[in-house]
Amino acid sequence: MRLTAYALTYTTLATLGLVVLRRTLADASLAEIVRTPSFYAGGLLYAASFATFLASLRSFEVLTVFPLFTGVTYATVAVAASVFLDEQLSASRLAGIAFVAVGAVLLTR
Repeated sequence: MRLTAYALTYTTLATLGLVVLRRTLADASLAEIVRTPSFYAGGLLYAASFATFLASLRSFEVLTVFPLFTGVTYATVAVAASVFLDEQLSASRLAGIAFVAVGAVLLTR
């Protein structure tokens, strides 16, 4: 149960952080980016996901945590990018997500 809570927390924070950062970085110059609060919000969200990852390593094996977190996050980022950033979610990308999911399940057993 704790592993699931860590995974959900990590995935949510990382996905939100990456989507916010991508939106902020899309069409802005470096000077504009550093004055944009969403840049810092996205960075903080992503940093918090890393802190969650580190906390989970205190209790669980890296061979469990890493594939689970990255696999689930890969899928959620792909879906979020499609929904919020209008990025294309092609059949090959969907197949890739499925392969990553299968690999994550196999590595966590």
